[in-house]
Amino acid sequence: MNVAEIRDALRQTYALPSGRQKAERLELLATAAKAVEDRSLEAEVLLTLIQAYEDGAERDRMPVAFGRLLQIHDDFPAEVGTFSHNIHWELKWMSYYLVLNPAVPLATIHRWLDELQNRYRQRGYSPRPVLSLRSLLAQHLGDDETAAAAMESSISAPRDQMADCEACEGNDWGTWRVMAGDDAGALDHWAPLIDGEWSCAEEPHRVLAKALLPLLRTGRTEDARSAFLRGYSLVRHDVSLRESVGYHIEFCALTGNEARGLEILNEHASWLMNQHEDVSQRVGFVSGVVVLLRRLAMLGHGGIRIGELTLETTLARLEQEISELCARYDARNGSSVFSERVAKRLAQEPLADGLPLGVPATLPQPAGRAVPVPPKGTDSSLDGLVAEARRLSETRHPHADRAWERVAASELPLPEIVVAEVEYAKALSLLDSDPGAAYDALLAVAESFDRLADTAKVLEARAAAALARFQTGDQTGGEALAESVTAQAESAYAAGKLTSREYLSVRRVVPLMAMAALGQQENPAEVELKATHALLEAELAVAVELAVTERMAMYHDLLARISFPLGDADGARAHLQAAVADYLEAGQPWRAANPASLLAEYALGSDDPKAAEEFASKAITYGADLVPPDQTAQLSSLLVEAISRQPGREHDLVSAALTAAARWNGLSEPDTLHNTFTAARAYHRLERHAEAVALFEDVIPRVEIPYDAPVIAMTRGQYAASLGELGRYHEAAEQFLKGAELVQNDSDQQAMHAELAWSAAEALQYSGQTAEALAAYQRAATLWTELGQLTPRVRCLRSAAWLLRYMGEPDSEEHQDAERPGVAEMRAVLAELVGLAEHSPSEEVLAELAETQKQLEQMITDSFDEYGDVD
Repeated sequence: MNVAEIRDALRQTYALPSGRQKAERLELLATAAKAVEDRSLEAEVLLTLIQAYEDGAERDRMPVAFGRLLQIHDDFPAEVGTFSHNIHWELKWMSYYLVLNPAVPLATIHRWLDELQNRYRQRGYSPRPVLSLRSLLAQHLGDDETAAAAMESSISAPRDQMADCEACEGNDWGTWRVMAGDDAGALDHWAPLIDGEWSCAEEPHRVLAKALLPLLRTGRTEDARSAFLRGYSLVRHDVSLRESVGYHIEFCALTGNEARGLEILNEHASWLMNQHEDVSQRVGFVSGVVVLLRRLAMLGHGGIRIGELTLETTLARLEQEISELCARYDARNGSSVFSERVAKRLAQEPLADGLPLGVPATLPQPAGRAVPVPPKGTDSSLDGLVAEARRLSETRHPHADRAWERVAASELPLPEIVVAEVEYAKALSLLDSDPGAAYDALLAVAESFDRLADTAKVLEARAAAALARFQTGDQTGGEALAESVTAQAESAYAAGKLTSREYLSVRRVVPLMAMAALGQQENPAEVELKATHALLEAELAVAVELAVTERMAMYHDLLARISFPLGDADGARAHLQAAVADYLEAGQPWRAANPASLLAEYALGSDDPKAAEEFASKAITYGADLVPPDQTAQLSSLLVEAISRQPGREHDLVSAALTAAARWNGLSEPDTLHNTFTAARAYHRLERHAEAVALFEDVIPRVEIPYDAPVIAMTRGQYAASLGELGRYHEAAEQFLKGAELVQNDSDQQAMHAELAWSAAEALQYSGQTAEALAAYQRAATLWTELGQLTPRVRCLRSAAWLLRYMGEPDSEEHQDAERPGVAEMRAVLAELVGLAEHSPSEEVLAELAETQKQLEQMITDSFDEYGDVD
């Protein structure tokens, strides 16, 4: 190949994507360039090849090419001098990659670092980047003292043209502090990147990933979520940033977002098989993956598929690979520092139970055990299991059934009384699902207790049987049995055979039947409501007299439910407050969740969102994981509504809405999506547009599920506005146009249609779609005319005039005397405003007249900076 052919082939490589094919083409060109006499051309080819190695993750190939490049630089300074800056810039980066490569001996690394230092000193460059690299090497070797001294010297050395950009340097400083165990110091160095003050081609991409766990460990939970939302979209599918993707996967694994982490891993599953890459990047990515896979295996998901393999098989292979890679680093470094650091990373425990990150993903149900595992700290002996089951039953704990299941699963012979208690728990569990079967089982259990002379359990079982019979539809039979059992309890209590608590436990069957009877009617008569109210008040009086707090709580709870339909809102609220207090005093906070949630609804209906927020938050806390998931989800939505009605609470609204979305996941897709959109809108109002877009783009394909056309249009408009703020104008225009199309035929949404059309025009203009923007401005002007809105109409027309000015600039001599395109349109706007000013000189008209006159003068004299309405 001759020089011209080589130059032409070199230009063609610029269009090739990074990877082996591009590198191979350049390797052939480097050989060809060496054979010609143009050393400048050879230097250019070698520099391009070195850059291809860097971009294509083949950085271990760089030193050979660099050796030749430095040789011709020194031998032919006149020919290669124009490339001197680039050569020394790339030499710095090659030295950096040598430090990260375990295949390069320490002696070789030191030799190249000395070479770099000497060359920089000879040319008067600052030692700042060299010192930073020496610190990096010391960090890898575990020499904290040397690392600190070198990094501090680097920071204090002067910046010059060979220094990395501020963003990259800030990354290095923070990474140094994390390696030293100083999360707070790292975040101080990273603050300008996290806050958006510093940026470059790969920043804050990398720092947002590295900062995830330090932010979480220092209690900055909201900032950690923000870093995930902003950062993942920046590194997604970028193979040169795969280590950062690993950090995001690891973050998901440690924040209760294992399903989201699995989604991210599956998006990048092909990377798991690609082992021909930089070892440091490979270790960083795979380590994050292993953290996730270990967590999933611990949760019982070892059998799910990762690509073509099971999770367990994939995990075993990756753990083996990491072990081998760490051994390579340890061998080079002469210590176990590297492998110890990786082992510590892989052994991390979750840092948060559940930090909602957006649209929640769902893991498949693991093949779990038939019987729940006892909680940690529970005595697993038979006596311990029975004692725990009885304790939970005494407080009517929601997990009492599970405790009796564990007892039943014991391989030891059960005493007769324990067998009866196990059967009693099974029978009670049938009350709601199969009352007929429950009735038969409860009577059988009552007989067992009778043989065992346990009067209290006999009467309680029969009382429950009465309620079961009532629920089968045999109200007469149920009421008769209830009266009989209550009478027996009266006698037994008088004889001292029942405690006050046991006595009231039996008595409650009659008021419970009365409440059930009301529940079967759509609109119970007032007389029935009052009768049941009187019955409950009588039972409450007995509970107060006998000082049984849990019964007092129950009757306050029931009385509140009747007081509302009777119109006694104040009385209902007082009963609910008393019920909450008594349930808490009785050690049954999960039962306080219902009255607290009703208080929240009452407060919200009374336009007291602050009180509603307080009650809803308490209800969620009381219920914890002991109430049905749909109840917690509804409470979470109530909390979101309460916060949304308080101005200036957008930060809190984000957290509450994402939490609600996570709790609705699997229960209601519309609620899941609505709450995610709510969080996205809150970020939009906070002008946190990167976070807003991250949430919007995940759910916008399903926006039709929770919303009707006007709300969909509004939502697309908000999404588009955030896209525009990020400079993604083409996507923004698409969303604005889709929103406008949805409401174009809705007479009630004309103003929204006009706003969206105007916004679409601006986005089209900024995305370079000039002809489409012109049409959109003209359409928007027509819509504003129909609405009688002067100012937006005039501004759209002025923008259209500017577009015409740029689209139709005359370039031939014969048109030089012609009036420039757009001027006539601007004059027409001015003439209209002059006419309006003469007949109705309002402040609005006069302001637009002055602005139009100014812009016309700018258009004529070309005294403007950019096209478009300067408004």
